[in-house]
Amino acid sequence: MYFHEVAGELKDFLAPTERAGVFVVQLVGDVLRQPMTDEEEKMALNDKFNPLASGMSLNMQDQIYEGKKFISKARAGLICSRFDGADFAEEIDELFEADKEHIQDFLYKKGILVEINELGSAMQDIMNQIFHGLAKGIHDVNIVLTIHDAKPSIKNLAENRIFFENGKLVIDGETIELPIHLDESQIYDFESGYISALCGAYAEALSKDKVDVDDIPSLPRKYQVNFYDQRKAYLSAESIQRSISEVYEDGENQFDILKEDTFGGIKTTYYDDFDTGYRRLLEVLKKVSDIELSKSKLMLIKNLIGNLERLGIVHILVNDETIKSWVDPYEE
Repeated sequence: MYFHEVAGELKDFLAPTERAGVFVVQLVGDVLRQPMTDEEEKMALNDKFNPLASGMSLNMQDQIYEGKKFISKARAGLICSRFDGADFAEEIDELFEADKEHIQDFLYKKGILVEINELGSAMQDIMNQIFHGLAKGIHDVNIVLTIHDAKPSIKNLAENRIFFENGKLVIDGETIELPIHLDESQIYDFESGYISALCGAYAEALSKDKVDVDDIPSLPRKYQVNFYDQRKAYLSAESIQRSISEVYEDGENQFDILKEDTFGGIKTTYYDDFDTGYRRLLEVLKKVSDIELSKSKLMLIKNLIGNLERLGIVHILVNDETIKSWVDPYEE
């Protein structure tokens, strides 16, 4: 299936009065995720986040719609790296029934059988496969729907056949790229819990009433280094937690087991008596690097959970409120 065939089918329902080339850009934009970093936000403001929105003439965009030109491998690769498709799927599902039936018939003629209530997910899957094909230089992509495919299970992995390298799982020579890579260049809303706990420990150690994240650059060097090291660890562990949960059907469960195993190993240290919360933090971080973690099947994946990720799991436990505070572990 060609990209221009899908674009031609959808235009009458999504943007009937729009110029063809403009619709192509809109269609690609519809399947992209939201910008995640400050750099991506700037790209979006300058119309550069959508790989087809800049550096390409409207005439070229028209020809892509007509099937006379193809999206380049480089641009398709960027689309794949930013692909989400959830909003696009919802947009398809919200069309009039007659329009959805027309798309369903279009797919049927291509040999693809889809129930009307699964049309959005199917089109999301098709677009994803088309862009991955284009990224490899394949223009006519053989579509095999995966919307009913069960996610693989971590429990079925063999220890000596899987390892983690450069953001990818390698299983019997085949690679699965973990889809989520959180960037240190911005602070995410979901970091507030463990960052607040760190700031509380710094404030107590410095005899300050309060320390905020904006104060970090003005703190003594050792606290700055500690903060940036802990963020790096947290984002690495959180990226793995989110990716594993998305890729494997039991990924979330296995990561929960890993967190429980981790807390079991550091619990005594966490509740021990220390002069300051900062000292408690340091001792727990030291302890987590030494404990044996064996209950989760994730530990069978070589190089997935290293010392950096062990530190990060500690901060995930703070976000989960399993660890309440570095200053007062019994805080309500």
